[in-house]
Amino acid sequence: MTRRSSSRIVVIAAMAAIVGCAVSICGGARADTPPSAWDNARDPQGHDRWRLHVRVEQLLHARTDDPTGLRIDENRDRELRAEAALALLEGADAAKSPDVRLRFDLGAVEFELGELQRRNDYYTKAVATLTAAVAAAPDDPAVTDALERIAYCYAKLDRSREELDAWHRYIPRIVDPRSRAINLMNMGEAEMRLGLVDDALATLREVLRESAELPDTSSTYVLTLWDLAVAQDRSGDPRAALETATKASHVTAISSHGVPATGRAILTHDDGVFFVPAWERLWYLALGSTALAREDTDPREALAYWVEAEAEWSEYIAQATAAGGTDRWLPIAKLRRDRVKAERIAANKRVPKGAPRPIGADDP
Repeated sequence: MTRRSSSRIVVIAAMAAIVGCAVSICGGARADTPPSAWDNARDPQGHDRWRLHVRVEQLLHARTDDPTGLRIDENRDRELRAEAALALLEGADAAKSPDVRLRFDLGAVEFELGELQRRNDYYTKAVATLTAAVAAAPDDPAVTDALERIAYCYAKLDRSREELDAWHRYIPRIVDPRSRAINLMNMGEAEMRLGLVDDALATLREVLRESAELPDTSSTYVLTLWDLAVAQDRSGDPRAALETATKASHVTAISSHGVPATGRAILTHDDGVFFVPAWERLWYLALGSTALAREDTDPREALAYWVEAEAEWSEYIAQATAAGGTDRWLPIAKLRRDRVKAERIAANKRVPKGAPRPIGADDP
C-alpha cells in the first residue's frame, strides 16, 4: 500500500500473491524465442546472450523449494539468486549489450536487490538502466514491466513528479483490472504527495468504483478508502474524512497474504504496504483512532482512542519537524493535534471518578 510533504502508502502490485515486489510485479518469465541457426551464423555471440537472458529469468523467477526439510529463508534465497544474476549480467557488460533484453534484465535485477536490501542506490541504478532500455526499444514487450518498476523506484526514492509521469505512461498499458486498480491508487497517492489534492480525490474515487467491481473485497479497496480519508482531511473536509476513516477501519478485506483482515489491521500489519516518508503512516493511524474515539460509547475506551490519536499526531509532527519541517501538511497536522488534545481533555472528564485511565490521559 507511499510518502512526504503530502505522502502516502503504496501497495505493491499483483494481488494474486504478493511475496515480494519484483516477483509480483512481473509475474512469470517472458516467453522468448531462441535464435535460429541463421541468427547464430550472423551473430555467433547472440546465442550466448540469449542463454544468459534465459538463465537470469530462471534465477529471478525460480521457486524456493525445500526438499531437505530445512527452514529456508525465502528472501535470503531470492537475494542470493539476484546477486548471482547481477554478477552474470555485469560480467557480460549487459548495460551496453546489443541485446536489449539483457538491459531490461539488468534493471529488473537491480530493482529486485533494491527491494530485498532496501537500498536506494539500487533503485537509482534500476531507473537509469530501465529508462535507457525503454528509450532504446520503446516497442519491446518488456517495456510494460519496466515502466512499472520505474514508477515504484521513484516512489521508493520519494521522487513524486517523476513517479507520476511513469504512472501516466504505464497505466494505459494495463489490461488486468485488479492490477489497474492497485496502480491507479498509487498514482492518486503520488498526486496527493505533490499537493494535487483535487486530482488525487478524483483518481481515488475512480479506484473505488473499479475495485468495487472486483470479485472480492481486496486490500486495494480498503487502502483506497484510507487514502481518500487522508485526501479529504487535507482538502479541508475533516467530517467526510472521519466518515471514510470509520468505514475503512471496519471493512473486512482480503490482505496481500490472502487472509481476511480488518481495514485497520491491513493498514498496520500488511507488509505489502509501504509509506514514504515513514511518518506518513501516522496520519492514517491518527485519523483511524479519532474515528474510533468518536463512535465508541464506553467513556474509558473512547478516552484510550483519544490518547492514541493525540500521540500519533504528536509523533507525526515530531518526525516531520526532525526531517526538516518541509512537510506541506505539517500546519494541518498541528491543528488536528490541538483539536484532538482538547477532545482528550474533555473525554477524560467523562470517565467516572476513581476509574483507571490509560497512560497519557492526564496532562503532565
